[in-house]
Amino acid sequence: MLELLRSVFGLYWPKLTWKLYYWFSNPKKVTLALLVVAVVAMVASKPKYRRRMVSASVALLVAYWFVLSPLFAVPATALLTSFVPPDTGESADAIVVLARTGWIQGDRYDTAVDMVAEGRSSNLLIMGRSQGGTVLKALDERNLSPNLMLSAVCVRTTKQEAESAAAALGAKGLNRVILITDTPHMLRAWLTFKGLGFSVIPHIEPLPTEVDSGERSLLAIREYLGLVSYAGLGRFQGESPQTLPAVAREVAKDFPADRCFMTAEQLRQAFMLS
Repeated sequence: MLELLRSVFGLYWPKLTWKLYYWFSNPKKVTLALLVVAVVAMVASKPKYRRRMVSASVALLVAYWFVLSPLFAVPATALLTSFVPPDTGESADAIVVLARTGWIQGDRYDTAVDMVAEGRSSNLLIMGRSQGGTVLKALDERNLSPNLMLSAVCVRTTKQEAESAAAALGAKGLNRVILITDTPHMLRAWLTFKGLGFSVIPHIEPLPTEVDSGERSLLAIREYLGLVSYAGLGRFQGESPQTLPAVAREVAKDFPADRCFMTAEQLRQAFMLS
């Protein structure tokens, strides 16, 4: 029963949090909703409760706008990164780049290509099909070999990204990875990869400057919720690198190589890159 609840929670929780993120990212919509609540409370409540209800609605409105401000965004994001060790600049067995959609992804793919050029690792694991095409094109433009690159195409959550990395790298004994993701996401990603037995060098990629304080706040809040849920589901339980091959065997059936990973040549054919 517990495993069923965990499975259902793991399936629907990411969708719910992203829906909430996009809804709360619209200040006009949220402000209007809270004002409507205040008006309804004022009209519908009994006189002795009216002031209390209106005050609560106004307090929620003030709190919402505070959360969207830099006064909340800066410390909330800084706290997430304060627990993550810095990038040591050392080489690793592989470079793993986690996915973000749209312009929030920043320069993470250029950073990964730079690391290949610097010799930190020639093995690249890119989360996402289109993202893999982007990296392949960048490698070609810089005359860097893409032969040791893979793109994981069956991933939607941080847990799946870590498990797909285990399936692709763990079975080959590649356990020391440079993990690239953005500022708010790194703590949860770092703990998840460590929990599967990876030795992780975290490399935090800053969010683009165009991401405003409200979006930064909501991304941070989503990560705090994610940390609580992942901890409750036992996804941060520490493992040793020696257990990574065993984890790789366990998750291999969920990430078959012929369906869930694309090589550079397959990406080249899919995107018709010459």
